Amino acid sequence: MATVVAARDAYRAARRQVAETRLALGRAILEAREREIPQLAIAHELGLTREQVRRYQDEYERSIGKKTPAAS
Repeated sequence: MATVVAARDAYRAARRQVAETRLALGRAILEAREREIPQLAIAHELGLTREQVRRYQDEYERSIGKKTPAAS
């Protein structure tokens, strides 16, 4: 049973790390956009679509209260 609990704890820690890393990416994108780097250039450099770049930035902005959560 200890291995099950340890695996669960590792899984939770990994999910927290992913969430923190996504926010760090969103923050970096926002900072790049504030330096007037085009969204398309960021997307190209990261191998993402412009929509994905926008979503990372939006997620970060919501986390700091700069934007309100999107309506469902």
